[in-house]
Amino acid sequence: MSKRKKSSSGAMLDLWRPPPGAGDPLGCLATTYTFAPGLFDEQCLARFLEIESEPNREDLAFLLERESRLGGVYAGVLVDHTQAGVEHSLRWDVLPVRIRFGKQHAKISVLSWTRCTRIIVASANLTEPGYRTNFEVAGTVDLTPEAGDTAALAQAIDFLRNLVTLVPGAANSPPAVRRATDFLANVDNRTRDWKTVRRGGAIRQQIVFTLPPVGKNGARSSLEQAVQACRGRGGSPHEAWAASPFFDGDDGASRVTATLCKMMARGTTRSLTFCVPAVRAESDAAAPRLAAPKSLLSTPLSYQGNVTIGTLPENDGDKNRRPWHAKMLLLRADQYSAMMIGSSNFTCAGMGVGSHCNAEANLLSIADRLEYGREVGLLESVWPQASFVDDPEDAEWLGPQLDHEEEEQAAAIPVPAGFLSATYWAGELRRVELRLDAGELPEDWIVLACGREPLELFSAAEWRTAGQPPVIECAWESVLPPEKLLVRWLEFEAFLPLNVQDSQKLPPPAQLDMMSADDMLLILAATDPSAAFRDWARQQQPSDIFDTDLDSATPIDLDPLRRYDLQTTFLHRVRRRARVLAQLRCNLERPVWGRQALEWRLRGLVGIEPLAQRLVNEFKAANGNGDEALLTLADFLIVLREVNYQVDDNALPKSDFDKVFRSFLGDLAGTINQQVEENLGGASPDLKEFWGRVVEQCRT
Repeated sequence: MSKRKKSSSGAMLDLWRPPPGAGDPLGCLATTYTFAPGLFDEQCLARFLEIESEPNREDLAFLLERESRLGGVYAGVLVDHTQAGVEHSLRWDVLPVRIRFGKQHAKISVLSWTRCTRIIVASANLTEPGYRTNFEVAGTVDLTPEAGDTAALAQAIDFLRNLVTLVPGAANSPPAVRRATDFLANVDNRTRDWKTVRRGGAIRQQIVFTLPPVGKNGARSSLEQAVQACRGRGGSPHEAWAASPFFDGDDGASRVTATLCKMMARGTTRSLTFCVPAVRAESDAAAPRLAAPKSLLSTPLSYQGNVTIGTLPENDGDKNRRPWHAKMLLLRADQYSAMMIGSSNFTCAGMGVGSHCNAEANLLSIADRLEYGREVGLLESVWPQASFVDDPEDAEWLGPQLDHEEEEQAAAIPVPAGFLSATYWAGELRRVELRLDAGELPEDWIVLACGREPLELFSAAEWRTAGQPPVIECAWESVLPPEKLLVRWLEFEAFLPLNVQDSQKLPPPAQLDMMSADDMLLILAATDPSAAFRDWARQQQPSDIFDTDLDSATPIDLDPLRRYDLQTTFLHRVRRRARVLAQLRCNLERPVWGRQALEWRLRGLVGIEPLAQRLVNEFKAANGNGDEALLTLADFLIVLREVNYQVDDNALPKSDFDKVFRSFLGDLAGTINQQVEENLGGASPDLKEFWGRVVEQCRT
């Protein structure tokens, strides 16, 4: 390969930030093998939702801002079933993927905003090493209403839909599976009328993936799809470069290498280069120690192939040790140069060679070799700066080293296949619903709810006594949901993923009780809710380093402006609330992008319904002297009645908005009226009549 410029680098987490003009977030669905819920929750989602509060320094503001924003947005992660039982927020879903004789190993994410959809294809798991310390590779495909590669999006959606069908119990459509399929359908529908980029130009991209047989579809191979796409641009490749942190043993490595050789051009010498991990030798004079099978060197010789061996870098430019975790395949011909990046190691399961396959997703970019064209050079600049082994025959071939591969570390024991799903039902009739497959259950087992003290939910003995039903409903007394579910059988135990039936019914954080009606009104009316949340949180957690009152030069009692503060007069209070209510109406009139988002805007943690309840509580606390509080309630209902929804492209239609909103307003006015009626005795006749007219207008 010719001399290359240094490849570009950047923070993986920045890929989750919306590009300029992306609009409001709608949802995201990601995939991973190993999984760190904290990273996904506090870093990936925070950037996707543009949460500005810092989880470590502004924990209260971050908690409330995240809870309020997630209510109207879908978020889910498809995880290999061996890694899926770890603790996570019930505001987003964890869907375990079970592949017989394989893994859910793909790292692809679809992020959707109102005016942009982004596909991220990466080698990095959703873990701290993957996103912060490893050598990783990632590529993105962005689509907007004006232009986008809709074919690549269709390929990504097709892949994710296939993965969802591999979730245990998916045929019964549990809530988490239904939400994932609905999200993919919404992305598909929203982008259907977006303009498609012309299929041409110097670079073309597509998603290629490996999958085992799913439904009526046969197995699919990333390697085969990549080579077929290359042949469509100018024949089979005569040169191949592979960089992988992990390989099969000799037999498997020989098989996948032979398959690659057979797919390359015939009638010419095939050139193969393998960049492999190396174990540092004790001295520079010692023979290189290669963490790969020697069949990589010997197999191509049977297929008229020349082989070059390189070692992957261990340090970044600042000499910091960074384990290599990227997976890359470069294919070259006279007419093009093609780069495949993503999750596929150079293994049989990763490339889709043989009967046992993982689920893998890769981004293939093909650049035409044009005179004076720069695209090939830019594409190949991504390749790592490898050190080449002068005499590979004399090297010490150690074979694949599992201990140095993050993804091959000892995985947690998965729950038995008979435990299909667990769903928490919040609300008044709280319960945990377990779906079981009797044929795959162990003889004896017990399900525990984890918390301060483990609580037994159900056992095999109780299940048999009940007649071995496929669905078990376990009553749950606490208002707070279980933290995790633990399954014990024989001498083993493993966590069972738990998702919620309806996140809008989850109890609000206890800290929300400290929020007054004025506080909530200011947040709902704010043009920058993040700043409003942070300002309120700072008031709840004041610093003890500096006290403004104690350090003031003027004592409070002697300050005439504080003794006669005009802001506390009735007239100023009324005017101030009127301005805030007007801004609240403007925010309610903004386009909303789905029924779930509208319901959350109305009934969410910081929504219209909880605000109304706080205003009612203010009126009740006045003990018959609440004329001002009753007028505020009346103004509040009048403002809601005047809401005139503003329609935007692809937003919820006005007819759908009005149907939901008017019904909500009528019910809300009736509920408020019932709560205040018993305290209207001290109000004047004119005020009572005015209140009655307002309520009647809202209910008609």
